[in-house]
Amino acid sequence: MPADATLSVITISYQDPGGLSRTLSSVAEQTYSPLEHIVIDGGSGDDVAKMLEDARPSYWQSQPDAGRYDAMNQGIDRATGDVVWLMHSGDCFAARDSAALGMAALNAAGAVRDRWGYGRARIVGDPLREGLEWGYSPFELRNFALGIRPIPHQAALFGMNLVSNLGHYDVDFGLAADHLYMLRAAQRERPIVIDDVLCEFDASGAGSVRPQHEHFADIRRAWDFAGYYPWGRRDVTALASHVIEYAARSKQRARSMLSRRTRVGGR
Repeated sequence: MPADATLSVITISYQDPGGLSRTLSSVAEQTYSPLEHIVIDGGSGDDVAKMLEDARPSYWQSQPDAGRYDAMNQGIDRATGDVVWLMHSGDCFAARDSAALGMAALNAAGAVRDRWGYGRARIVGDPLREGLEWGYSPFELRNFALGIRPIPHQAALFGMNLVSNLGHYDVDFGLAADHLYMLRAAQRERPIVIDDVLCEFDASGAGSVRPQHEHFADIRRAWDFAGYYPWGRRDVTALASHVIEYAARSKQRARSMLSRRTRVGGR
């Protein structure tokens, strides 16, 4: 690994002191160097500002912003590294060497600043999925774009040249702007798939608990923004998407019913 390959970890936060504390500790424990940590807090108050002052990340601010993707864009604009890794408040690296594993995988592929990749995430904060791992190999653009094989955003890292070419996250797209961003990235550069659990993903956030129909509606909107339709034509692709959505919602209902029966049986 070249000594000058700097990793910029960006953390956004708002009114989540417990989650932010865990993320700060996780980043500080990473064995990889050089690493800078940039924290963009949306103005959570004096206690959080004091926490950040004491933790002393490379850069921090605590002031109002225009939402999560505006905060992520501000963090990227502050980054000076060769690679960017977005690790939100409440999310943590899976182990002390996780950042090193991710950087080594990008470096092995060559041209670190031009590449991107992702590993697996371990789910926390969701009783129905606690401890499960997700992250799909090999990467399949069609199934990713259909929402069948999603990429855990907190387990993804992006070379700065690619980031510069992609531009900012779309602040007007909604909660799935990270999916749109990775779809655009995949159209430019096939991701490197890293066969390691790189992060613990807090599945209690807004993007993880919203209704399935909202998620799939955003998946379909992303095709128009990216100009990519997995089955060539939008009408055919939309039909396939609705079938996939129905199956996903049925699976979610079955999982919820099983959980309720388990709780009742345990009393």
